[in-house]
Amino acid sequence: MGNSMNINKISVFLILILLSSLFYVNLDGAYAQEDLLSHVKYITQDIGPRPAGSALENQTAQYLASRFQKYGIRTQIQQFKYYSLNSKDIKTSQNVIGTIEGVSDKEIIICADLDSPRDNLVGNYTQGANDDVTALAILIGLAEKYQDKKPFYTIKLVAFGAGEDSFTFPLITPKRTILTPDAYHQIIYLPYLVGARQYLLTHQNSVNNTLAVISLEAVGIGTPCVVSRDYYATNDPFLVNFLVWNGISQGILTEKIDFMASNRTIGSESAISHVYLPFSIAGIPSTFITCMKNPNINSPVHDVENEMPGYLSLDDDYGNLVKENGDEKSLETHLQTVLYLVNDSIDKLSVWNILNCQI
Repeated sequence: MGNSMNINKISVFLILILLSSLFYVNLDGAYAQEDLLSHVKYITQDIGPRPAGSALENQTAQYLASRFQKYGIRTQIQQFKYYSLNSKDIKTSQNVIGTIEGVSDKEIIICADLDSPRDNLVGNYTQGANDDVTALAILIGLAEKYQDKKPFYTIKLVAFGAGEDSFTFPLITPKRTILTPDAYHQIIYLPYLVGARQYLLTHQNSVNNTLAVISLEAVGIGTPCVVSRDYYATNDPFLVNFLVWNGISQGILTEKIDFMASNRTIGSESAISHVYLPFSIAGIPSTFITCMKNPNINSPVHDVENEMPGYLSLDDDYGNLVKENGDEKSLETHLQTVLYLVNDSIDKLSVWNILNCQI
């Protein structure tokens, strides 16, 4: 019985691949493709570290919005104020929201962080070249992919501000409308991810209209990994398996992992989640994709110095990101592979939902 079910799943997935190639018009060759590396280089070297609520985080938001607008994507900057217990300041941050209108108003959200983390061992903010500028570059790449392509479902490309600041509270908390009381209060009292929380609380009417949320975290080095479980959430099993199967079907080594915590040689373990988390709490199928060198798929705690070099440290700069890939050309090739994986997964997931009458 088990083998028969697996064969049926594989058969359906092969049919899905064929249908998706027929359903979507591929216009990728109609215009010159912009390299992704230029965005990584500009944000890390010209802008630099981007603390939550800082002028440099805002500069990054303006840059990202300008790239979305270049490709004709309707773009909004959602500004919000929040209170940080760490600094005891009222700060201003923003989310960048790019909307690619589809035939249907049901949504698929692809998202990332705007700000860069602090290296807790030394206290300084990182360039965040891998975490999370590589993901911002993928969002720009997706905007370019869809400039001449109308998807069936509406796609939101969102960069959330103040993702890395901890012990934060929105200055003005939107009232509960669609969310259940339990989900609403869980989201409000998450200790960080304030931009993602603010977005969801101000877009509660879209919760039942959102088919999937995929966030991108540190996707610049190694094998694409889809996170099945992190410190705060067990992710939607269908979505996780779908992304893994699709990557493998396209010849991209893609792994399913648990990622409960990161562990550096010096210092303690750090709990891990990402900006998709508020959406997961709201009951939306969600997960995040990261990349790792030789990932230990049997452990939920990852030795990031070996698996994710530079992660959450001052070593996460442009030079080390290039070095870990061999050279700039190899880094560009890697980023294009991740972009292809995400873009193709959106297309296949759309066809899957259409076949299952989720129109």
